[in-house]
Order: sequence, then structure tokens, then C-alpha cells
Amino acid sequence: MRDHGRLISFLMVVAAFAISIVAFPHLPAIVPTHWGVSGAPDHFGSRVQGAFLLPVAMLAAWIIVGFVPRYDRSLFIRYDDRESDDSTARPAYNVVIVAVIASMLAIHAFAITSSLGLLAQKRLPLLLALIVSIAMILIGNYLPQVTRRNAFIGVRFPWAYASEEVWRRTQRAGGYGMVTAGILGMIGAVAFPQSALKPLLAALLAQLVVVAIYSYSIAHSSKVP
Repeated sequence: MRDHGRLISFLMVVAAFAISIVAFPHLPAIVPTHWGVSGAPDHFGSRVQGAFLLPVAMLAAWIIVGFVPRYDRSLFIRYDDRESDDSTARPAYNVVIVAVIASMLAIHAFAITSSLGLLAQKRLPLLLALIVSIAMILIGNYLPQVTRRNAFIGVRFPWAYASEEVWRRTQRAGGYGMVTAGILGMIGAVAFPQSALKPLLAALLAQLVVVAIYSYSIAHSSKVP
């Protein structure tokens, strides 16, 4: 899965650039580059920015995530030394990266089609909410598999590093929280298409607060090793 995950992610980056190259001659001079919580565009840029900003970000992310796990020990988190975290976190790490890159590709494709007039601007927030919600459900299903502390994947509250048991329970709670938020985000987006992103953001914030409180409580509990 390690090599396959990297290859799949790279092919999606290539696909993003291919979409941009094909669409570039047909894009208007000024295109939306960012959408606010309401779903309306709140920042505009040139056709170069609209076509290549996200693909370049995807390429940068692909390069960075390939090296981050190798330097886990040099990051700021301190915990019990082990020879390597690669074997304990890599499978879930690859799935998360593929999910993130896939989400970015989907958002880019919808943004380009919207700029070309092939997709109504008012439908883009709904599609964005659905994409992010699905990605959260997928990632949330894999978080509980990150059973060893590391500095590059997981719900990384400072107190979650108190022990391996606190870390494990935090990831499990985080996984449940992300799946729940993703489901609520999808339901909210369909029920309130005019403000499709707001239910998702509310669910994200709520699950983050709940998981943070839960993780902090078990980190300071004498009953949890």
C-alpha cells in the first residue's frame, strides 16, 4: 500500500494539471479562487491562479507528505523512543493522504467546470460539502488504526501524547467524531443546500470540542494508564 498510495496520489496530481491545461484556454480572465462559508465566491484571481493554484498545492502536499514520516524524531513531539513509527502508522497514513488529495482533485474539477459555466455556481457549495463530508467519513474510519503515537497523523492534541493508551482512545474518539460529523455534514448539505457548508462546519467544530474534552479528561485520569 505504501508504493501504491504514493502512485495513486501522484496520478491524481497529474490529473489535476491535465484538467487545468485542457481548460486553460477557455477560462475567463478573472475566475473565483475561494468561496466563503455562505458558498459565494469571496476572492478572485487570474486564470493562471484559477487553473494552477490548487494543482500546485496538491503537488507540494504530495512532495511534503513523502518526507514527513522520515523525520518524525526531529519534530516537536516528545514521547518514548522507538526505532520507527513507519510500520505502525504508514497504512492509515497512506489512506488519509489519498483521501485528502482525492478531495482536492474533486474540488479542483468542480471549480474549473464552474468557471467554464458548465456547473451552476450555486451548486458548488453543496458539492464541496459533500466532498469534504465523504472524505471525513473515510478518514474517520482509519483513525482508530493509528495505534502508536507519532507526529504526522492522528488527532494530535498535546495531551493525547500522555501515554499509548490515551493516544489510542483519542484516535478512536476522533474517528467516531469525524464519521459522525461527515454524516451530519451530508445530511445538512442536502437539507439546507442554500447554506450547505454551515452544517458541516458546525458539526466539525462540535466534534472537535467533544473529542478534545474527552482526550483531556482521560489524559488526566488516574484510571487510564
